[in-house]
Amino acid sequence: MSGLGQRRFESTPVHISGVALMFVGIGMALSAVVALIDGGGGALALGTSAAITAGVGSAMNRSTTASDRADSPLAFASVAWAWLAVSIAGTMPYLFSGVIGWGEADNALFESISGFTCTGATILADIDGVPHGVLFFRSLTQWFGGMGLIVLAVSVLPALKVGGLELIANEAPGPTADRFTPRIAATARRLWMLYGAFTLAVALALLAAGTSLFDAVTHAFTTVATGGFSTHSASIAFFDSVAVELVLIVGMITCGASFSIHWHVITRTKSQRRSYSELRWYLALIGGAAIALLVLNSGKLSLGDNLREAAFYAASLGSNTGYGLTDYAHEQFWTPSAQLVLLALFVIGGMTGSTAGGIKVLRLQIVARYAIREVIRARHRRAVLPMRLGDTTVAEDVAARALGFVLLYLGLALAGGVLMTALGNDLETGFSGAVSAIGTVGPALGEAGPTSSALAFERASRPVMMVLMLFGRLEVFPTMLMFVAAVRVGTRSRYQRLTATRGPRRLTRRPVR
Repeated sequence: MSGLGQRRFESTPVHISGVALMFVGIGMALSAVVALIDGGGGALALGTSAAITAGVGSAMNRSTTASDRADSPLAFASVAWAWLAVSIAGTMPYLFSGVIGWGEADNALFESISGFTCTGATILADIDGVPHGVLFFRSLTQWFGGMGLIVLAVSVLPALKVGGLELIANEAPGPTADRFTPRIAATARRLWMLYGAFTLAVALALLAAGTSLFDAVTHAFTTVATGGFSTHSASIAFFDSVAVELVLIVGMITCGASFSIHWHVITRTKSQRRSYSELRWYLALIGGAAIALLVLNSGKLSLGDNLREAAFYAASLGSNTGYGLTDYAHEQFWTPSAQLVLLALFVIGGMTGSTAGGIKVLRLQIVARYAIREVIRARHRRAVLPMRLGDTTVAEDVAARALGFVLLYLGLALAGGVLMTALGNDLETGFSGAVSAIGTVGPALGEAGPTSSALAFERASRPVMMVLMLFGRLEVFPTMLMFVAAVRVGTRSRYQRLTATRGPRRLTRRPVR
């Protein structure tokens, strides 16, 4: 055992990626059991995938150790590399089962990344024909990706106590991180307890609304993760049930809000006033969007259908879940101005500390407050004007980080839209696809509406969407730091090899002539 310990090398990204792969392997094994019970096929493919994934993850975990000097850049980079690792592993069930052919391995990677990033865009044209075991795994990828495999890792691995808060902060993206308890591992465990409780509640409510057990569980996974994968090609329209839609509306709005607020409400403890200010904005945005859609579509739809679709899509896209009900992408059903309202929801997303994507409501608040302050300052140049959200003063470094994030986010969305259009998509489909991908929404506008699939995008442009999905789920700064940390680790290893062979460099004083 001592020899084994000596052969271990220090690499936090590899160590955490190994842990994440082991959890995904467990999920694949559970999906194989579902496939055996269902009898619809896919059990062997899922079992083989589980063995390979868990084996590789175990080897990575046993051969490495997490650094006890992990700083924020390394912690964030570790999360990003772990997401890339599980996304690659997630292609195996699709390929081994034949759901996606080996000649379309890029499509399998697209489906896997879309699942783990909780985007919900799919390349599967006939979802109803896919074996239930594979569909269960597909929904499970979003459930894992929603709260985050890394939060789960922090909750069970004491070795990750250093830098653990940074890891959790990246799983609950936003300008600041909030912890429920002084112990980071305890905070992670409580997050998962809350996440699991919401999943159970949504599943039971869907069962009561008349869905099958399989549909209830899989849609509960993707609702609490605000992911949007459905087990039917028609998405939620398959059920044609107002009761099911009401359950999902409540679930999507709830899980698009901060889990920190949920915890403080349940335990009756005080939360930051800033969080309640953001909650008011979040609910106001969804309510305002529903009213705007109701008014703008009043000449296109009957009153009943208009109420139903306005409420559903305001919740679905306001939380960045992306479930579909009807086709809003064609002018014969929805007006272009109503589609622009949806595009705005793509960008904004849910609250910080939630499973939703987008720039987050808190950042929208900060940008709005900053703009108002600068207008006032233009008139009163010597005025001291702190930015306040509720009773909380926003620190200048937090405001600067939020503004920088929004600029980078919009810049990436713009660059992605240009690339998508240049690679053969029409203007509306290309730009809305880029915004949808980085917002982790799923459906877009144009040819890629909610009743279509990602096959509507040119194949050459889908890798652009994969990159944007990773940036959207892991946020801009951590994804960039993934490459910075890799360069830094390589530079450090090279320096260690040089010092081991040559010895440390010594400063020598040159003689004065």
